[in-house]
Amino acid sequence: MARMSFILVMAAAIGLVGCSRENSTQAVKAAIQNHLHANPHLMLNSFTTDFETVRVTGDRANALVKYQSRNLPGLAVHVRYSLKLSHGQWMVLKASTDSGELSNPSNPHAGSTLDQVSPQQRGLPPPIASH
Repeated sequence: MARMSFILVMAAAIGLVGCSRENSTQAVKAAIQNHLHANPHLMLNSFTTDFETVRVTGDRANALVKYQSRNLPGLAVHVRYSLKLSHGQWMVLKASTDSGELSNPSNPHAGSTLDQVSPQQRGLPPPIASH
């Protein structure tokens, strides 16, 4: 009887650990989605979001997310996120692509090559002087 009780307690503990991991993974995904929704510069309907990996280790997490354009199926970008659990909430600390770190993860264009290219090189008219 004691052995059976021990086995039931261990099975319940293992189930709780697995459930906790799944809850943490879902919470990390939700934090990244909330992070995206907080950015008014993103057109969220223009791309799909595929969480390729999510790894949680204590109060830290890493995720690799693939964003695929809905309009141009050949266009996709992978973004690596680093997160930290703070006061019960997952917070995005850093986001980076294979081409380099995004200096401001709330602005998708910060640190991108668009910052290094003049408007004329992008095919835009030159800025108009204000005075």
